[in-house]
Order: sequence, then C-alpha cells, then structure tokens
Amino acid sequence: MKESPRDDRSPRGTWVLLCLVAIAMAVGWLFLYFGVFLPRGLIS
Repeated sequence: MKESPRDDRSPRGTWVLLCLVAIAMAVGWLFLYFGVFLPRGLIS
C-alpha cells in the first residue's frame, strides 16, 4: 500500500494549538503585568 504524502509531515494541528496556548498565556501575562501590577505601584 502506498502511504499518502501528508504522513511524513509534522502534525500541524498540534503546532497550531501549541502556538495559540502560548500566545494566550503571553497576552494574559502582559495584561497582569501592565494592567494590574504596574498601576498598583510598589508594595507599601
């Protein structure tokens, strides 16, 4: 049986999911840092 040519490629869906999660975590971290921690200022 002949395998389809797509079988030797890397799993694109996994990479898309990985990138989406990484971007969401980076956006969340930036929001927490610039939107929450910096406006509150130093610990008093």
